[in-house]
Parts: sequence; structure tokens; C-alpha cells
Amino acid sequence: MVNPMDYLRQQKISIHRLALEHADIYAYKNKDGIANWDITVPDTVQSTSSPAGDAMNISELDIRQIFIQHATVTMDDRDTRIFANLWDTNLTLKANMKKGHSMLAVDFRNKNLLFWQYGLHTPSLETVLHMIPESILKKAEVSAGGEVSFIGTLKGMYGKQKMPLATLDIRIKDAFARYAGLPYGIDKVNADFSARIDLMRNTPSCLNLKIFQFKGADTDILADMKVDNLLTDPDITFHTRSTVDLNTLAQIFPLQEGIGMDGKMNADLKLRCRLSTLKKQDWGRIKVQGKIRTDKLVLRHTQKNFEFTSNATLDFAGNEWLGGRVEIKDMTLRSPALNSATESFTAAISTYPSQDTLRPAKTECKIEMNKLRVSLADSLDLFCGKSSARLKLQPGEHNPANPQIRLTLEVDTLFCRMGDTRLGMDKAGIGITAEKVRDSLWTPKGIIGFHRMAFRTPECALPIQVQKTSVTVNDRVITLRNATMRIGKSDITATGSIHDLYGAMRHHKLLRAKLDVSSEQLDCNQLIRSISLPSDTLAAESDTVSTEVKLFVIPKNLDFELQTDFRKVYYEKVTFNDVRGAVDIRNQSVYLKQLSMKGMGSDMNTTLVYQAKSPEEGFAGFDFRLHNINIGKLVDFAPSLDTIVPTLRSFEGTVDFNVAAAASLDSALNIKIPTMRSAIHVKGDSLVLMDGETFAEISKKFFFKNKKRNMIDSISVNIGIKDGNVTVYPFEISMDRYRAAVGGTQGLDMKFDYHISILKSPIPFKLGLNISGTLDDMKFKLGKARYKDAVTPAEVHKVDSAIVNMGQQIAEDFKKIMKR
Repeated sequence: MVNPMDYLRQQKISIHRLALEHADIYAYKNKDGIANWDITVPDTVQSTSSPAGDAMNISELDIRQIFIQHATVTMDDRDTRIFANLWDTNLTLKANMKKGHSMLAVDFRNKNLLFWQYGLHTPSLETVLHMIPESILKKAEVSAGGEVSFIGTLKGMYGKQKMPLATLDIRIKDAFARYAGLPYGIDKVNADFSARIDLMRNTPSCLNLKIFQFKGADTDILADMKVDNLLTDPDITFHTRSTVDLNTLAQIFPLQEGIGMDGKMNADLKLRCRLSTLKKQDWGRIKVQGKIRTDKLVLRHTQKNFEFTSNATLDFAGNEWLGGRVEIKDMTLRSPALNSATESFTAAISTYPSQDTLRPAKTECKIEMNKLRVSLADSLDLFCGKSSARLKLQPGEHNPANPQIRLTLEVDTLFCRMGDTRLGMDKAGIGITAEKVRDSLWTPKGIIGFHRMAFRTPECALPIQVQKTSVTVNDRVITLRNATMRIGKSDITATGSIHDLYGAMRHHKLLRAKLDVSSEQLDCNQLIRSISLPSDTLAAESDTVSTEVKLFVIPKNLDFELQTDFRKVYYEKVTFNDVRGAVDIRNQSVYLKQLSMKGMGSDMNTTLVYQAKSPEEGFAGFDFRLHNINIGKLVDFAPSLDTIVPTLRSFEGTVDFNVAAAASLDSALNIKIPTMRSAIHVKGDSLVLMDGETFAEISKKFFFKNKKRNMIDSISVNIGIKDGNVTVYPFEISMDRYRAAVGGTQGLDMKFDYHISILKSPIPFKLGLNISGTLDDMKFKLGKARYKDAVTPAEVHKVDSAIVNMGQQIAEDFKKIMKR
């Protein structure tokens, strides 16, 4: 149904519904191009009331629904010789077209299609030249002659499991052309091309260029090509004998601005190979004979930032097998995606004949190259100085039907940039063997050696220098043997294996390593600064860790297992000697597992976890066990202990100090005190309690004899930290004529509440001393003894067990963080 009122009111044509069922539609056009669907009669009389050029004004075409069901459509075009039949055709169409917006929805189905021969005749070469995109050639007047014809056919049924046979014949005979205003023209073009494609494979499919001839100015091109077995294993034959002068050729065609070419090329070449040969990398079976010469060749497209220049000589002598010599000088390629240049390149290719067609033929290529530069957009830069290589292709060791490639390469200088990572080495040697497993999957193995190597990464401010070493590659595993590197003042020697380094660098895959790592000197101050401030080289060279150090994030894709043996390690102002133990790096965490070391005059065992997944917040936990350490050195090494146990500085002597702690870190590596959990145990003999303001007040209360230096037989103290509160569990202390129990609590605001219970003294009764307030404002008050029963063996055992359990829980939390 059509609504005429829409047009009268809005110049809109609306078709609400049109349905055709079981219709026979016959479209016919005669040889003169008159079609049976053109039912309008042309008006040859011009009306004065309707000037020429007036047309129906339509603002919108709105088709709500058109149905065609179970129709038979016949197309009979005698003008272009096309005949087609469509059976059981079904069409559903909905459309809306107006200025600025259009919509079309079509659902089309048919049962079978029959398509007969069609043909197109082109009167001259002019039509073909106009087919060249305007982005290459300017639109210009051209005079042409000769005969050009395109004839194609589709014969057969189209439907389920049925495809028609397609053929195409293109012939150009004695064609010529010349653009107006240009000094040269096309003198002669001859071509004879045919193609046959049978997807049902009832007949062979092939392409055949019997001849292609082009003559103009100083250019003479003659070529032929044939491809048999097109749909199975294409057998390619190609031959050309050509002389091309690009300078005069550029004056035949009206090239667009910015497109240029120059130089000369001569070719006399025969080639034959199968596609399967290329797919199987069986290069030796490519049959190439002849030569190619280029002299000052230049191809340029300035608008697309493309330029290629070269002087090359290619000689092939392989009539039955690939063999020849290639020489290239001063080659440059410049494009948005790839830039490359080389001063000289020579290659000599030879193949050893083999009658076994199931195995790749043995082929060898010797290469000499000087000053190669390659750049891939912003992702890769490569410079290679003088280099020589030998490339061998032969049957694989595991499966002789697959190829194996052996590469031996020697380079005097090599520089490479991948993203923000930079690498350089000199006097490098590479010996690699890669065997094809399937498709594009190869398994490499071999040795890479170099005299010196240095590289920089965006994660570290200091350069990493590697001394003379060799690296073994096997599949995706790299094996190091005494590989020594220097980072600033630190030296590291590694032996072990690294897995999938290429996948980690290019595709951010997991980088796994299992290494034995040793060092004569490790400067942690400098290393931490170089990682936490990767862009500040001068700050990274500092000897100490300042308050400006930031939280450093451990990369996601690391899974390292290290066994360490460090002779000297510097951290803050402390030197640690003989550091040995296991270090794991994974889950963006570093885990030091029971490292043994000597430092601050003490034997130490350390377990530590550091985790940072973002620059804003991290986690740290540790379990330190120090034997016979001087209390003063301990407080200097860990100043936070003075805050947690402010009276610790009042003691002099050596103690056994065990501490397990875990806490969150802020962006400046500071501990977030409310998140801290800790279990501390201090045990010492023959300590001295130094005189001070606090002790002076206590001395007055209890009438100590020696008020300057007071010997303490032994102490064993347990301290717990949780929810921002410090609890000193009651412990026994013997000094002067007294035996006392001491304990108490302390908060984040530094307010404390301690109690001393006198258990034995010259005073005939038991009493207690309460100490409260802050260090700046302490209050002392005598009272009852609260800890009379708190230091019995049973109570002490309970406290010891609680502290041990807290330490074990913290250690279990470490293991959960590092769990794979």
C-alpha cells in the first residue's frame, strides 16, 4: 500500500507494504540496451511551463516492508551477454532514505543460481589506463589505440555444495597510448592472460600469462608466467627479459605530485617452484636462473613518507637447484612502519643436490654485511656494524621431513632498542640451531657469546654492564654460566636458567628463572634508589637511602628462585658479611627465606617479604633472629625500636633479639603503624642499666646503692604489637638488692602505663611502682604489687607460647603471599 498524501504534504514517498508470492520475474535487455523494465516514455517536447532540468522533488523515501516469496527471477541481458536464473527466491526489505540519514535492512535467500557467460569489450587501452587509481596518476587527456578485451564466464549451478566454473580471458593487442603534454608515450602493449577456477575440482584450475610486452621510451619489458594446480599445490613458472629506465618511464605517465622514480634495472630471469616448497622452507628446490641488475634505483612517495634506493646485483646459476650470489650496496628503505639502511650486503647461496623429495635439500648461504640500521616505528631500533654469517638449511634431527636452520653469526658491534630498553654489545658471536616443529613453531638452541654488553631498562636508573660471557639457548630456556654483571657499585655473578625471555619482553609473558647468584659487593642503598627513582640517575648514585626513596613496584611477570652468596652487603650505614640463603621473586613480591649473615658484631638469620603492586601502597614483613648483638647498634640499625620500647636505650650490653613483624607501607616506604603486627623477644645476661632521668627517679624510690651503673643478671622480655598498641608482658629482673617484675602498655600517642612489682627487697613488704604519662611528662606513684604471680614458670610459658604463635602466624602469612 502506497500513501499518496505523504508526497502531497511532505514530498515523501511511503510504501507501507508490498508483497509478491510465487512470482515469475523476467528482466530483459536487447542488444541496443533497451530494457523491458524501462516503461516510461521519453518526453521529447519541452514545455514552456516545465523548463528543462525540473525534476520530482522527493524529501524522503520510506519503505516499511517489501516481501518477495518463492519467486523465480530470470536476467537476460543481450547487450552484455549475461544470463542468470534464481529459483525459490525470498526477499525481505526495509528502507528509509533522506538527507543526512539512510537505513537499509535486507534478508535475501535463494535455493539455486544459474549464471551463464558474460563478456565486456573495451575498445582501447584508454579505458584500462583510467582504471589506475587517481592516487597514483593524475587525471589527464590520453590518446590510445589498439584492442583490449575482457571475457569472463560463470557456468554451472550455484547452491548447496555446488559452485560454477569461472573463466577469465584478457587480451591486449598492439595497444599504444600517450598522455598530452608528456615527452614520451607507450609504444606497444601486448598481453594474453587466461584463468580457469573450478572450485568443484572437476577440471584443473590454472593461471596463464602467455605474454606481457611493454615498450616505451627506453623501457622494454617481456614476461610470461604460468600457475598450474592452482587449488592444490600451485606450480609457478615465471620468465622475464626486461630493460627498465625508471627516469624516462616516469615521463610516460602523469604521476601525482610526490611520486617519483629513477635509475635503471635489467633482468633476465627464469624461476620455477611450488608453493609447498615455500611453505616447507625447502629453499634449495627453488629453481632460479639468470640475473637482475639495479643501478641507482630510486622509488619515492613523499606524501606517504616512502623512499627506497638501491644498487644491487643478483646472479642465479641454479638451473635445478637454488644457487647464486647477491650484492647490494647503499640500500635504504624509509616508510612509516619500517626504516632500514645498509652500506653493503653480499650473500653466496649453494645447494647440495638430493633425490629424496621428502626431505629439505641442504642449502648454505654465506653472508657479509656492513653497517645495518633497522627501525620499526617506535618499538625497535637496531644497528649492526661489520658482521658475517653462515646460514644452513637441512633436514631436521627429530623429523627429517621438517627443516632445520643453523646460524653462525659474528658481529663486531651491535646496538638495539626495544621500547625504552636499550642494549649494546661488542664482538658478539652467535651459534643457533632452530628446528621446525609445526607451522610457525620452531625450537631454537645454541650459544650466544660476547666480549662486553651493557643495557638500560626503564625500571632501573643505573646502566647494567655484563662482562665477557656466553649464554646457552635451548628452546625457550637460556642458561647462564658465571655471567657477571655490574650495576653501579654492585657486582653480581649468576649461574642457572631463564625461561621465555623473548615472550616476557615482547608479549609480557611470565619470565621464570632459577639462578645461583653471588657477589663480592652489593650496595643495596644504590640499588633501591635506582629502582625507586628510575629516572633520576644522579640520585641513584648516592651512597645512602634518603627519606625521598619511594615505594618501588615489582613487575608482574617475574617468577625467580635465587640462591644467594654475597660477601659484602651495604644497607644504610651497616655492612653485612657472608649473606647466604634463598630469595624468591614472584606475585610482585620479594621473599628472603632464612638468610644467614654477619653484621653489627652479631650472627643473624633473616626472613623478609616485600610486596608492592602499586606505587601508593605496599606490604613488608620480616623475621629477624640476632645472636649476641650490641643493644646500641641494634637501636641505631632499627630506630623504630626506640619508639616501640623507649627504655631500650637505657641498657648496655649484648642480647639475643628475635622479632617477627608485618605491616603496610605508604608510598614513601614508611610503616603504617596501625597496621603493624609484631612479636618481639629479647634475652640477655650481664646487662648494665645506665643512669638517666627515669632511672634516677626509680632509684630514689627504692634506695639503690649504685645509681650510675647497675648490673642486671639476666632478662627475658616478650613484647607484642597489635592494633597500634605495644604490650610488654611481665618479665623478671634482678638488680642490686632487688628482684622485680616489670610490664605495661604503650599507645600510638606515646602515652604509656608501666608497672614495677618488687618481689624481693630489703623492704619487709611487697610494693609496686606505677609509671604513666609520656617521656616528657612522667608520673610515678607507689602502690600494690600487681605482678606477684605473673612471672611464675607456668605464666612465663604461656606468654612465650603466645609470642611464638604470633610469630608463626606472621611467617604463615609470608608463605600465603608467595604461594603460586
